[in-house]
This record gives sequence, structure tokens and C-alpha cells, in this order.
Amino acid sequence: MSAAKRGKERLAELERQVRGKGVQLAYEKLQFAGLHLKSGLCWFKGRYYLFVDRLKPVGDRVDLLEQALEDLAMLPDPTLGPPAAFQPGVNEAAQAEGRDEDSGDDAAEPQAKPEKADA
Repeated sequence: MSAAKRGKERLAELERQVRGKGVQLAYEKLQFAGLHLKSGLCWFKGRYYLFVDRLKPVGDRVDLLEQALEDLAMLPDPTLGPPAAFQPGVNEAAQAEGRDEDSGDDAAEPQAKPEKADA
């Protein structure tokens, strides 16, 4: 059996597993009008969606689906509400904290704004 055929069979199996977890799988052209969107898992209206760039080679799609299955194993059941990782502002705050820790800078805590005195 050729490597290309094995890759396509593996991809089909991963697609079945992803859909079996209740994820809406969509192959889309994610590059248009100068925009280059990333493939990946997202949460929308109470459901997980996995967008995959249909122009990517089979091996890249296999890798993406395998990663999505690993991520789904760590995320809560969608019937329980949106996971914290998908709530607005959560990822940005976590990334900001990570940058501070990674940089090794001992940045001072932000100071409170002084209250205005009534004249």
C-alpha cells in the first residue's frame, strides 16, 4: 500500500473520530483577499468547530486532526457551557502573563491611579 493511500486512510479515520466527538469539521480555503487564517479548533454557539485549510497537504491535515483530538480530550463537555480557554479575554490575559514570565523581567506591579482631589 502506498504512503499516500495510508495517509488518506489515516485522515479518514481521524475525521470519523473528530466527528464522533460532536465536532463540526469544515474544510475551507483559509487564504483569500490577502488574509491567511489558521486552521484550528474553536467554540461557537455551544459547539466545537474544527476548521482545516483544504489546501494543506494530507500529512499536515493528519497532524492537525491528531492535535485537535488531544485538545478535545482536555476540554470540557460542550453541554456544560463554553470552556474557559474559549472565553473572550482569557487567552489574551494568559499570553500576557506568559510573556512577563518568559522574558525574565521582574516588572513592577501596575500602580493604582491616584484619586483626584476635589478642589
